[in-house]
Formats: sequence, structure tokens, C-alpha cells
Amino acid sequence: MNIESFIKKLQESEEFRIFTDEMNEMSTTAGVDGYQTPKAFSPQSGEGKEKFDDQTKDNAEQFGYKLVPKQKRRNSISKEEFVKQESAYKQSMSVLHETSYKLYKTDGTRSTNQKINQSIKEINHSIYKIERIVAHASRLKMEMGVDQRTLWNSSHKRLYKIGERLNRISKKINELGV
Repeated sequence: MNIESFIKKLQESEEFRIFTDEMNEMSTTAGVDGYQTPKAFSPQSGEGKEKFDDQTKDNAEQFGYKLVPKQKRRNSISKEEFVKQESAYKQSMSVLHETSYKLYKTDGTRSTNQKINQSIKEINHSIYKIERIVAHASRLKMEMGVDQRTLWNSSHKRLYKIGERLNRISKKINELGV
């Protein structure tokens, strides 16, 4: 008996017909509409605020819930304060990137500790970016089977200089941590 004849015989059997009838009548929870919970206890639009509070409270209590007033986060700041702090940060970083150490040192927008801590954060972020670039280049080199001999001479010189700079930076970072 081959597979096709077995399947045909199975489809003609009474058990298969009963099974398929039961499968057609079966239902799942996918056919049931869900509740839209974001405004489950809110009144219809256009109703007054007093009714909103009373109706919301009644609806919540009916289902065993208790309304809790919204609270401000402890560490939250206003949008204006955030913009003010952000602009001060951008100004101080522009001083770092575009001017001399003397101006960076005498910048009065932040304390010395804040400047050092922010610099450490910037270093960490920059090193993260560098690690990603190196990982991508290394992976591409490995996947494509690029031989070291195919790199340009200028690339070899740059890699050597980058290694030297990283050694100097490593020493300075150790001094910063002491």
C-alpha cells in the first residue's frame, strides 16, 4: 500500500469525517474581542470633569480597584530646566572641543568634579564607538578573507600609530584613576 492510497482511505473513513466536523466547529479565543484597557474606567467623551471623577471612582471600586493620584517622579525636572542644563552642557563641551585647556578649566558652568565625571562619560562613549568600529572591520576582514598584505602601507602606519596612542591613553587613564 503506497502513501497516496493510505491517505485516500483515511479520508474516506468515518473517524476522519467526525474529526474534521469537530475541528470545523471548534472555536478559539482569537475570535473574542479584547478589552481596551487604557480608558477602561473613563466616561464617554464630552462629559464633565466632576462626572469623570465620580464615574471613574465608581467604576474602579466596583471591580475592586482603588484610584491613586498621579505623582511626580522624585528625580524629574521641568522641561525648561532640562533645556537649560542641556544647553550648559553643550556650551561646555563646545569649549572642550573647540578651544584651549585654559578656557575649559576656567569655564564656570560646572564644577571641577562635574567636568571630570562628564569627561569620563564622554571617554567611555567614545571608546564604545571605537570598539564597534574595530569589531566591524575585524569581522569584515575575517569574513571576506582579506590578507594583511592587501592593506595599504598607509593603513599599516596608521594602525601602528593608533596602537602607540592607545598605550599613551592607557597610561593617562591609569593616572586619572589614581
